[in-house]
Amino acid sequence: MSALSPKFRLTAAVVPVVVALLVTLIGVADPPKVGAAAVEDKQSGIRLLTVGAALTGGMMQDLVAEFEAETGHEVTVTAAGEDIFDRARAAEADLVMAHLGFTELHDFVADGRGQWPAPVLSNTVAFLVPPSDPAGVRGADDAVEAFRLIAESRQPFIVNELGETRYVTDTLWNASGRPDKEEWFLELGLSGAPAVQEADRRSGYTLWGLHPFLMLRQQQPLDLEPVLFDDSILQRIIASVVVRRPPGRVNERAARTLQTYLVDPATQAEIRSFRLPGIDGPVFWPAGNQNDN
Repeated sequence: MSALSPKFRLTAAVVPVVVALLVTLIGVADPPKVGAAAVEDKQSGIRLLTVGAALTGGMMQDLVAEFEAETGHEVTVTAAGEDIFDRARAAEADLVMAHLGFTELHDFVADGRGQWPAPVLSNTVAFLVPPSDPAGVRGADDAVEAFRLIAESRQPFIVNELGETRYVTDTLWNASGRPDKEEWFLELGLSGAPAVQEADRRSGYTLWGLHPFLMLRQQQPLDLEPVLFDDSILQRIIASVVVRRPPGRVNERAARTLQTYLVDPATQAEIRSFRLPGIDGPVFWPAGNQNDN
């Protein structure tokens, strides 16, 4: 037999009444939120850490400004280099934008530190052409024809040994019929800026990312000019990755809001229409269609 008489037993029907009475007595209208969700609700700022290529011409900054006006969130945009995922692991970002295919990005997601990447846009590799353009690259219909014209005219082409750029070069060489490389196809062991500088010195041709080329041209005089082609082999997808919380240090919920905005069809249309002075055609290509929409 129970030690409590029936009149002292709390039934399921009585418990809610007692809880409501206690809440009223202590003056608490709702139980307080606890944990990371409460912290996120208090945060409005979003830290976007991105590779520099996404910032070409200020387009991303313009998109972020529109997002801020529409949502009331404040976004801090910071460019990062090879340490981008080290910084993300240290919870210095809520959303990261980096090239899809980076080993560091794969490891970051596989380790559970980031959500599945959402492709946003592609930046582009450019043909860098001397002002006189003796090979006639500017008149080419596509990237393969441009490469073939350089080979046929045997104009100096400085191979940029930077990983992805070398890959593009080899693909174009194969696509153009594997022309004889003697004399014009110069493999000098140069990567990045040194390859561009050598091409400029020789009034020759090379390939490099549009963004780093524009940054280099701001730092030193170069006669080479970028020529762009609408070819997927020249485009490199940049994806966004929402950083998973350590609680209280990552604004995960707001980061997803920014990610959704970036892949929205209206935003993707703005990416497609963005232009830079003196460059024909899009600088970026929408990649939001690569997601499960």
